[in-house]
Amino acid sequence: TAASSGVGLGLPRVAELIGSATPGSVVVMAGAGVSVSSGIPDFRSPGTGLYDNLQEYGLPYPEAIFDLDFYRRNPKPFQRLCKELWPGNFAPSPTHYFFKLLHDKGKLRRVFTQNIDSLETASGLPADLVVAAHGNFDGAHRVTDTGHPGAAVPLEEVRQAALHGGDAEWDALFEAHGGPVKPSIVFFGEQLPRRFFELARADFPKCELLLVLGTSL
Repeated sequence: TAASSGVGLGLPRVAELIGSATPGSVVVMAGAGVSVSSGIPDFRSPGTGLYDNLQEYGLPYPEAIFDLDFYRRNPKPFQRLCKELWPGNFAPSPTHYFFKLLHDKGKLRRVFTQNIDSLETASGLPADLVVAAHGNFDGAHRVTDTGHPGAAVPLEEVRQAALHGGDAEWDALFEAHGGPVKPSIVFFGEQLPRRFFELARADFPKCELLLVLGTSL
């Protein structure tokens, strides 16, 4: 391959590889970098990354805002941040529309994304072609002590609390559902979705071209 021979792959060569790929054989792995031009910060860039701008939440360490054990003890910081993260505030980037184009041309098998912003489907990409490895805001559930999601919670209830409510609305959800609830994004301490493992096993043996964008993996 070009990588193993030390030859760099320029965009013309990548386009050639896409064009010659068997239909349904291109797999994409995407990370936070593909959404930066949409106005969503990545996590770790000094100065601009999300983890560098959470001082107002009084966290013991930045990653605590996505830590399941911390959320059980103190859900308020994430519940406040939730309003900023909720999809609808941002439009897909050119890269998301590139994923859609791969589908339109019949080349795409699947997009595996680390992102929780749902901008892949906002670009028009069918949901069954997207694997949200870290979950997203398309569902909500009660938090358990096992690391596995508990009972599903009506998403609209969580959306209303996040976008239009405050502590009282989140506390009411706690009482109504017998424990803390949150959108179905994967926190530190939670299992990745089963669908990720199932489709990774099914898709990668049939992958002829793997495109990695916006992440160092």
